[in-house]
Amino acid sequence: MALQFKNGLFKIMQIADVQEGSKVSPDTLNLINAAIDKECPDLVVFSGDQIWGKSSFKGNKETVERVLREITSPVSSRGIPFSICFGNHDRQVGVSNKEQLEIYKKIDGFIGEDTPDIDGCANHVIEIAEGDEIKYLLYLIDSHTSLTIGYDHVHENQIEWYKRTRDEYEAKKGTVIPSVVIQHIPVPEVMELLLEVKKSVKGSVQGFRNHAGKWYVLNKERVNEVGFMKESPADPMENGSEFTAMTEKGDVKGIYFGHDHNNSFNGKVNGVDVGYTQGAGFHVYGPGLDRGVRIINLHSDGELNTYDLRYRDLVGTKVKERLRYAILQLMPTNFYDAVNRGLKIIAAIIGIVAAILLINYLLK
Repeated sequence: MALQFKNGLFKIMQIADVQEGSKVSPDTLNLINAAIDKECPDLVVFSGDQIWGKSSFKGNKETVERVLREITSPVSSRGIPFSICFGNHDRQVGVSNKEQLEIYKKIDGFIGEDTPDIDGCANHVIEIAEGDEIKYLLYLIDSHTSLTIGYDHVHENQIEWYKRTRDEYEAKKGTVIPSVVIQHIPVPEVMELLLEVKKSVKGSVQGFRNHAGKWYVLNKERVNEVGFMKESPADPMENGSEFTAMTEKGDVKGIYFGHDHNNSFNGKVNGVDVGYTQGAGFHVYGPGLDRGVRIINLHSDGELNTYDLRYRDLVGTKVKERLRYAILQLMPTNFYDAVNRGLKIIAAIIGIVAAILLINYLLK
């Protein structure tokens, strides 16, 4: 059964990278509750990395179920439909994504499913209608997990599934149906919204893996005014041509993802709105009080608009777990960041020691 537009509007809330362990942060729940109360979404999508941590869960299904129920309780308790896609960390708890999907199915309001015979788990499409007419499609796609080095991409048989599904709907209606895609890991084309700059440029972030040795800032002429980027995109190591397929017929209006917690921006690439949603979780690294969620407003005429909501505006400037929050703000976001910070610390220590030795020498 299709979900329904209300007065020509359908509101999706995307919640990215909650990434909780066996104890859920009260600040994460405060953010989600406040965002739902403000926006009253018609559908909530948790876009991957809902949970993580081998040592925290130890493969215990009961613990996984308890935490998933707690994370989704702000949604299920209000009777709001919700769905999910998986990220690169979910399966690391020792309970497979397919087993987790069965847990989700037991939670009130969950409408997700799996599409057999294609790679990944919980690939599915949700119909959004006005009366009896389907006006929008929402594709939720498994973007897989880490390779030996870097990240995987959406696989060929998933892309073929999308194209086949798109074409079947087109054949029934006589025209393509406007669509939105939500997944965890970004498409490589998000890099088109950035500018390569010198390291010395204020606010620039260091690229890594495919973009090692380069520095980037947002192209302010192409992204939303309040967007921010505090870490380099961790896009797939190979371009699997997902984005190319999704621009073939003009049906896809927006592609949204999470994965890199410190980024929130969106802009047009080949006519498609491409956007990052910042992390929502307070038990993992993130953009301080700018942790938040994304609202995607679908209009029955095929248009859409989107914006984020941030903790500082919804809840305020105080958190309940202040010490943990402060520590997580110092965490590096990736190996390259960790090495860079380590080198800076070593250089600072050497400088201090050299200064002390010099002072002692001069005082002799």
